[in-house]
Amino acid sequence: MNPRFGLAQRLLWLGVITTVLVLGVSGCVLRDRLHDTILRSLAASLNERADRISASMRLGDSGHIFQDAGLVPDEFRTIFSGWYWQLEAGNNNKHSRSLWDSSLPLAQAETYSDDPELYRLTGPTGEALLGIRRTLDIGGQTPTLYLFGPADATLDELKRIDRVLLISLGILALTLLVSLWLQVRLGLSPLRRLYRALRDVQNGDASRVGSGYSPDLDPLAAEMDEVLERNARIVERARGHAADLSHALKKPLALLTAESGSGQADSEKIRNQTDTMLRLIERHLARAGSGAGDVRRIDTAACVKNLLTLMRQLHGARNLTWHMDVRGDTHIRAEQTDIEEVLGNILDNAGKWAKNRINIHIQHHGAEKGRGSVEIRVEDDGCGLSDEDMARATRRGSRFDEGTAGSGLGLAIAADITDTYGGSLELARSPLGGLQITLHLPC
Repeated sequence: MNPRFGLAQRLLWLGVITTVLVLGVSGCVLRDRLHDTILRSLAASLNERADRISASMRLGDSGHIFQDAGLVPDEFRTIFSGWYWQLEAGNNNKHSRSLWDSSLPLAQAETYSDDPELYRLTGPTGEALLGIRRTLDIGGQTPTLYLFGPADATLDELKRIDRVLLISLGILALTLLVSLWLQVRLGLSPLRRLYRALRDVQNGDASRVGSGYSPDLDPLAAEMDEVLERNARIVERARGHAADLSHALKKPLALLTAESGSGQADSEKIRNQTDTMLRLIERHLARAGSGAGDVRRIDTAACVKNLLTLMRQLHGARNLTWHMDVRGDTHIRAEQTDIEEVLGNILDNAGKWAKNRINIHIQHHGAEKGRGSVEIRVEDDGCGLSDEDMARATRRGSRFDEGTAGSGLGLAIAADITDTYGGSLELARSPLGGLQITLHLPC
């Protein structure tokens, strides 16, 4: 079908073609059946009369065929009544009284129907006739009997059936096509409303597509809203990257400024600070596409297990105990580097502040509607945070101990990335006495 046709045009054309084909085939079959019924009724009437004519025939002693006039139906006795029979028996031909002194032009007979076998002929007065041919067995002789009756009533009935069928099928086709148009019009109205909602989003008149279109389109609208929200989070996060980079570069720039103003620039210090700045820039460039990259199915338990190997090396001097507990399917859909950065920041934060022990609980939470979520809970036995500090912990640049290494961006970055995927990051007091960070990520 032409790709320029819209969905409505495609549905209408398919409906029109189907309707025409179905009604055309059905009409032809119905017409054939009705015609067959009328013609069989006529053939039965002709055969019944032929039986009576055959019964009236006798073979005389001289070998001639005689007829008992009392057994002949009355319509064959009235001259030019339209009912005629004629017997072809060599030199012993006979015909009905209704023919008077004429005969049927049998050579002009044309086949009108094969089943039942009927012949069409013009009668002695120019009227249309329909009849049958039958071979008789009279005393060993096999003459051929031709019997015809008026055809006008039958032909008129066949024409009337054709007219009624044509009108009926035409009305039915028109009704079906109007119904099809209404179905397409009403059936696609939710799709048109969805298109208008998307156009409003594009024009800035709305921020969401919403719902209430139909049970079939509402899931699609929900997916569109999810994409729009995710794109909005990615844009917001990109702004956060710029703020993160600006914050992270302040210290190296301040040191470079101080070094340049000292009058005795130390090339080693300058090189270290420029290297630090390059690493920060590269890191933030790598994060710039985070949340919109190669999203795939990730096993968070396996990711945590790999990170624990790194954390044990990074905080090995403090002899911490890391315990991990996994329950259920812990797979989510995200970008590998994003999840590694979130979990790495959370685990690194726990490793910095814990005294002796860190517990990690990973559990899948199902949902009656939707895809469920994976909960990752990290608990440490450190000094913890006050309620006010926990409220500030995920803000950029919030640091509670200047003596501890870091930029103060770890939890803020983790919260940003988590929000990009529609998850949540919560801080609370740990049962071990320190800080508890609970991460929820949709499956």
